[in-house]
Amino acid sequence: MTGLFRLAMRNIWRNKRRSMITMLAIAGGLSLMIFGRNLGAGSYDEMIKVGVSQMAGHVVVQAEGWQDSRDAELMVTGASDVADQLAAAFPDGTVVSRSFLSGLLTSSANSVGVGLNAIQPGPEAAVAGWADKVTAGAWLEDGDDRGIAIGTGVARTLQVGVGDKVVFMTQGKGDVTSRLFRVRGLVQTGSKELDGFFALAPLPAAQELLEQPDTAHQVSVHLAEPRHSEIAAEEAAALLSDSGLEVFNWMEAIPEIYQLIKMDEQYNFLFMFIIGVIVAVGVANTVLMAVMERMREFGVLLAVGMSPRRLASLVVIEGTLLGALSVALGVALGIAVTWPVYHYGWDLTEAMGESYEVSGVAISAVLHARYDWMATALFAAGGVVMTVLATLYPALKAARLEPVDAMKHV
Repeated sequence: MTGLFRLAMRNIWRNKRRSMITMLAIAGGLSLMIFGRNLGAGSYDEMIKVGVSQMAGHVVVQAEGWQDSRDAELMVTGASDVADQLAAAFPDGTVVSRSFLSGLLTSSANSVGVGLNAIQPGPEAAVAGWADKVTAGAWLEDGDDRGIAIGTGVARTLQVGVGDKVVFMTQGKGDVTSRLFRVRGLVQTGSKELDGFFALAPLPAAQELLEQPDTAHQVSVHLAEPRHSEIAAEEAAALLSDSGLEVFNWMEAIPEIYQLIKMDEQYNFLFMFIIGVIVAVGVANTVLMAVMERMREFGVLLAVGMSPRRLASLVVIEGTLLGALSVALGVALGIAVTWPVYHYGWDLTEAMGESYEVSGVAISAVLHARYDWMATALFAAGGVVMTVLATLYPALKAARLEPVDAMKHV
């Protein structure tokens, strides 16, 4: 077998130009697959991070039916007690309570429909990053129930700035209710749609506005390790089993983002499979050409006693070695191409603006990759397997040669 390996390696380099072209084609396709997967993994991480931090949590507790209906009247009562239980159960996590209201925000100059997120400023700043997006004024403070932060687009529509007064009106218990706020800060997400629609205010203000103290639409836990979301949700469900509340992991709480990621992954893997098939066809063509060019040589080998089985093994080993060398080069190229995007990011702000909106969250237009080593290993193994499979037909053709006819081949 060692002799076959040496002979196979020598045969690969007999036609250096063709071998190098084939290797570069395989390596180029594989490196493109690895880079695409790493870029996708980084984008998915950012999407999950922003979506979970701003819209839900890794563990989400809500009133029964709120997930499907988003009925403003379905509240978690005794929200502070629920939050305390979750904080005790997950001491390494951050617990936040939120309510989501829609209504009309008015100023002396204009009015605009907004979605108001009623939050706890301190914990929210730790998980959602809103404080870092304040471009004028300051972030909200706990205890300041008259403060409000609004999107820069909302501020332009209302013609207001930091320190100005605005009034928020929404549907309360049986009638329209309103509350006066003073603008503490302007928030810019980078998405024009979001900046022109959302506002943030302290949760106690919303509770007073709705005349529902100690309530929230959502009490969520933000974990240090996101991968523990499903297990933590099961533990929280057991803890609150007698409360009549529903408990979700992040995939259930924001299914639109989860399904979007899964669908995108399926399309990407289909695209990568097509690239793999194209590469495999190229390998099969290269090996078959090598077989056809060496018909007389194979005839001589068969005539001097080499068995058809060993001859077929020689062809398979040549293709396998060619594939293995190409895969090694492709993995190295994929890792190298990913490195700048991993460390510095890929700035698409000129084409897309500062951010783009996905399912109601603003994702930065500076894309960062993440090394997905599992996918890299699978692509590498798949590349070797496909090159081996691609050599089976040429190997079978070589094994079926008749020595006399093969030696007559010109």
